[in-house]
Amino acid sequence: MGLDLSTLSKQIREMSHAAAGAAAATASRAAALRAHYLEADGNEAHWAQAVDLSRPTAQWLLARPIEPLGTVRDLPPPPAAYALVATDGSQIDLDRHGSVSCYLLNIGQVFLRYGHQPTARLTSQPTLYYREEDLYLREGSRRVAIEGGYLSARRDVEEGVALAELADEYLTDDLPALALQDGTLIRWALAGAERFVQDFFLEPYLGYLEQLRRRAIPVASYISRPRSPEVVGMIRLMLCPDVDVAAGQGAVCAECSDIGAGREASCMVCQGLVDADILGAGLAEGQRGPIFCSMSRINLERYGHHLIHFFYLRVARELCRIEIPQWVAREPDLVDQVHTLVYDQSVRGDGYPVALARAHEQAVVRSADRRAFLRILEGSLYRAEAPASSSAKQASKQFPRS
Repeated sequence: MGLDLSTLSKQIREMSHAAAGAAAATASRAAALRAHYLEADGNEAHWAQAVDLSRPTAQWLLARPIEPLGTVRDLPPPPAAYALVATDGSQIDLDRHGSVSCYLLNIGQVFLRYGHQPTARLTSQPTLYYREEDLYLREGSRRVAIEGGYLSARRDVEEGVALAELADEYLTDDLPALALQDGTLIRWALAGAERFVQDFFLEPYLGYLEQLRRRAIPVASYISRPRSPEVVGMIRLMLCPDVDVAAGQGAVCAECSDIGAGREASCMVCQGLVDADILGAGLAEGQRGPIFCSMSRINLERYGHHLIHFFYLRVARELCRIEIPQWVAREPDLVDQVHTLVYDQSVRGDGYPVALARAHEQAVVRSADRRAFLRILEGSLYRAEAPASSSAKQASKQFPRS
């Protein structure tokens, strides 16, 4: 039996009414917290200290302010000509029900040049991983499978390495330039990983950032519809009764005085809100907000002078998050370059950077491509007289019984 849509329709209507009510309540809370946030404008050093004090003991993500909280930067004038490179990736995951252990990464690569000599290069690079060293990481007797979040981390690394190679090949003149990726530059999936696993992924990843730093080519990533609560985490500190910067005390969630007194924690009004809820109302088209530093553990402990910073940018109805390394954030001219080029790309792409859209088109593995890949794989295994039988579960999905 298929999905019973008649039974679901009532539940969908109920959910829609609940969502409308929740949106109104969220907007009201966000407005009140935004007013609280703006009251702290000019007192960034104090709240930066509060963030530093609270980072080891707070139970939520935090952002450290780098610019005044009320910062609003208008769109810098776009250059008459510029060039950029972009990458995006997709994958065919390892299937434990399949004939052989392997996975495929496909990296879309784009070079675009605007101005008096416009040009474009769009390609993709597929790579099949099947060797023991492709499937597992080893340290002594420890063996860790590259799958799930670690497979995504490998794809992110390959996207970064390809980005640096594109820059070396195409960004060779004096035009304003940008190296752009989709999604976060912070490798969150590695936060809880063992050190040797982090080293395997982060060394080449930070290496690509270093390669572009030496050439002074700004790196940025674009996050559409961001759900990060890091700035909201800082606002929680403003509401926390236990934060006392003068006494060297931050938030200690395990010993919250509100909870100890039988009250709801003062910061719970922030629950469920994200940075865009707070910052979006203050930014007009093309404007960016203040720069923050992400205080995530993996960022602070492993990124060094590539420490990831971010700001929010208004593009039509959307507030996007732009991430940049510390060496970009410290150079106002590079920040302006990222600001204006990302916005220009977004306008050209009807709200989403056109270079990333083209990179995604090059990278995506469509259903027909996947089926063709599997046919080629099975045929090659057969000709090589290698075992090529899938599991009974896989076979039952492909050939349903009547």
